[in-house]
Parts: sequence; C-alpha cells; structure tokens
Amino acid sequence: MARNPGTRYAGICLVVIFSLSLLAGCTEPKPATGEADYDVIIVGAGLGGLSAAAHLASNSLKVLVLEQHSRVGGCATSFERGGFTFDASLHEMAGGGPGKKDRGLYQLLKACGVDRNVELYELPEFYRSIFPGVDIRLPNNWDGYKQALKEEWPDESAGIEKFHAICSATMDDLMSLKDLFRYRGLKAFALKALVPLRQSTFFTYKDKSLQDVLDECFTHEDIKAVVSQLWVYYGAPVPDQSALITLAATEAYLGDGIWHIKGTSQALSDAYAERIRELGGVIETGTLVTRVIMDNQIATGVKTATGKTYTARYIIANTDPYQLTFNLIGQEHFPQEYVKKLNDLRPANSLFGVYLGLNIDLKARGYTDTEIFYNPTTDTVALHDSMMKGDFTRGAVAITIYSNYGDPVYAPPGKSVVTLTGYSDYAFWPQEGAPYHALKEKKVDELVALAARVIPELAEAKYVAVKEGFTPRTLKRFTMNRDGIVYGFYLSPQQWEKIPNDTPVSNVYIASNWSQAWHGMASAQVNGWRAARLIMDREGIN
Repeated sequence: MARNPGTRYAGICLVVIFSLSLLAGCTEPKPATGEADYDVIIVGAGLGGLSAAAHLASNSLKVLVLEQHSRVGGCATSFERGGFTFDASLHEMAGGGPGKKDRGLYQLLKACGVDRNVELYELPEFYRSIFPGVDIRLPNNWDGYKQALKEEWPDESAGIEKFHAICSATMDDLMSLKDLFRYRGLKAFALKALVPLRQSTFFTYKDKSLQDVLDECFTHEDIKAVVSQLWVYYGAPVPDQSALITLAATEAYLGDGIWHIKGTSQALSDAYAERIRELGGVIETGTLVTRVIMDNQIATGVKTATGKTYTARYIIANTDPYQLTFNLIGQEHFPQEYVKKLNDLRPANSLFGVYLGLNIDLKARGYTDTEIFYNPTTDTVALHDSMMKGDFTRGAVAITIYSNYGDPVYAPPGKSVVTLTGYSDYAFWPQEGAPYHALKEKKVDELVALAARVIPELAEAKYVAVKEGFTPRTLKRFTMNRDGIVYGFYLSPQQWEKIPNDTPVSNVYIASNWSQAWHGMASAQVNGWRAARLIMDREGIN
C-alpha cells in the first residue's frame, strides 16, 4: 500500500529534529569579558528598553539605560493640562494582568518583579463599533463577544464560532513557538521544518490577509467590518493587513483580559524604572546617545551628545532600525543584504489626534463607553487613504473616554477626558511654523467634528476646557522614531515577520516595535524581554 505523503513528511521531520536537536544549541558564545562599565547599555527608555533592562537586572546583569527625554516611558507616558491628566497613547493593553488564562505579558511582568510596583485593572468592555446602519457594543470576553455578534447576525453563528476557533488555535501555535527566536543553526531549521504539522493553524494563515479570514468566516459585510474594527489600532487596512495580528490580538484581549494601569501608562513606565533601580540598574534621562562605538565590528559602548562615553559588552537599541543602522552605528558595519532589506521594507503610518478636557461629565449624560470607533463607511482602504491624505472628515476616529475608565486621576469630579485618534502621514505636515500650526488647528477641528457625530458636546466650545492636537511631527520630536511612526513596519502578509531582535552586529540587539513581536505597548515589552533573553542565553543564564 502506498504511504501517505504527509505521513512520510512527518516521519522525515521527526527524524530530523531528533537527530539535530542534540547537535545545535540556542546560544552564541558570549563576548570577551573585558573591562567595561556595564554589562548592557540600553539606548531609549520606552517600554521595550525598560522591559529589557528589568529582565537583565533581575538576572544580575549590570545595566545602564540612557533616555533623551526628561522622563522614562516613550509613548507610555502622560501629561497634565488645566487640571486634567492625559495618557499620551495607551488605550487598552492585552494580557497585562492576571487574566483568564494568565499567559503572555503578565507572566513577563511577574518574572522581573514589576507586577509588585504597579496596579493593573480590567476594563469593563472591549469596544463600541459604529458604521452606517450598525451600532454595537462588544463585551470583554469570548462568551459575551460571540453572543453580541450572534444577536445582531444570527445567521453568522457558525462563522463566529469558526473565527473564535481560528483565533484560539493561532494563539496556541504562537505560544508554542515563543522560544523559536532563541535557536540557531540546525536546531532552528529542524523546528521550522515541523511547523506545518505542529503549528498548522499558524502555518495556514501566516501568509493570508485579514480579508481572507473574514471572507472565510463571514458573509455579511457589516459583521466583517465590526470584527475587523481594530485595524484602526494595527495600521494597515483590512485587505492589506496580515491576518495573524488580528487573530492573535483578539484572542489575547478576549482570553487574557483587557487591561489598563492605575495612574496612567506613566505609572507602568515608572514601575519599571523603580524595579530597575531596586536591582542596582542605572537610568539617566536627558541623555541623548549620538553614537555606538565600534571596534573591529564589535560594539564596545556609546557616546552621548555631551561627549561622555560609556562602555559595555552588549548594546540594546530601543530605537527604530534606521536610527541604529544609519546614524548610531553606520551602514558600513552591516551586510549589504541587511541594509537592502531595511530599505525595501515599507514603514507603517503615524498618528494624528486631539486631547480634550471637558467641563461636563459625559458618563452622567449617558456616554458610558470607554472606546468608540466611528466609521463613515465599511471601506477600510478608503478610510485609510483619506486619513493619510489629511482628509479627516472622511476617515475613521477612535474616541477614548478615559474618565470612564474608573480611575479618578484623569479628570476632576464632574469633568471628562477624551482622546480622539486617527492615522496620519508625516509627509502631509509642513515644517513647524505658522503654516504648520494653522493646518494643525484646522485638522483638529475636522477630527473633533467627526467625533461629534457620536458625541455632539465635543464640538461645543462652552464644554471644552482643554483642546490640544498632536501630529506625526509631535511624535517624532518626543520619540525620535522615523517620521513619528509608532507601529514599526507596515504589517502586511509579506512583512509580518518584521526584523529579528538580533542584528548582524553580534552584540547589538533591537527591543522596539520594529522587531518581531509586532507592535503595541504589550508587544514592546515582549520585544524587550526577547532582546534580554538573547543576551541571557549567551551569558548562560536560564
């Protein structure tokens, strides 16, 4: 009887991995133990850099974190205006607390002891999604989420269950692959060879778009729009977006919980900083790194804008890879194929938004939601293109009512804090000056008018105590990311892998959202752990 080709393939793979697993380790040799000020220098104190430092310091490595801004956190920060507190960017974080399955990010917070320095709380809902003819609120767990969808679209019940199954299986597969980035050579080859059999759901959908998954599961365009609503978080419009990020993130939100930080995201950044210092690590703010010092193709330290130098055996960059490659190190130290890949990969978009402090209580007026998405159409390509062209009247808007989060830090009693967010292109905005500020004021009013279709009070001047806009240029000034980009690379099916956390410079690593654990504040912390884990592997630390 002829043998099944799949069985034969499986047998070959099992033999390969059994034979090779003993031949390949997961580490490279550690650098020579020379005289150095620190074991590791981390450039940038965003969540990726802070996470890396906390995990390294927890394992007795001597770390120095250098941050150009006056406070730690990067995008995970907050500020005050007129008696209101505004979270710079965090809306909700997947897996950040002791959720339903207790996996992912919360495990990393516990591993480095940061969980003891921060209070996390679960948000009461997922989101409210508004399209022409559709207005639906989705709960923060799978049972409630599915029930809400089935009540609206009862004939889509089978597809709703299928979507849940695909999301869960994809996350299970990704969790089983979470250590693959640590392996090299034959062991990595052998494990990858088994992916089609052992992680078959991931393998099936890794090259598909979100549109492919929606078409597979659903018939009605409206339910497709609602289920894919968080494309407004992930960057690319639905036909262009990698299926993997929505599949994994939806499972993370609904399986592990939707979390926020008491005291704003700055409290999380400060909790990391406190833990790093508790463990003997050093953090210096107001310190701009201008150069990574190279000696014989090895990084030996950094130089700051004041001319001061620090030496280390390893460097972690919580920067975009363009800064690292072209400015801090120099492309002459990188293989041509690495430089070409960076130049060929498409960066994602930036953001435009408005911070509003209101002298009225929106919740008392019946606006009880925390996160509302308003969409004039279900055509995500049209919405994306309108925003990128600066036409915010025809874009989508995320309306976050922070004063409904249950944390009194945001607004005094009887008042409200709201943030409006949409996508934007850095190239749309002129250099800062009178034309820039005039355009910014005009576009702020456009975005407010769009959101006022849901909450009319937002457009009434008598209710608005604080109104402040931000653009890609604002984000670039504070984060130094290329073009103010917050998502890293455009997450299409062709680019879902992004770039590795290690680099061709053998003792230099990347911990930012431009690297492989995708993007978002939770992913930034995962990327920090990954960069730290690679160094710990080389140091022989379990």
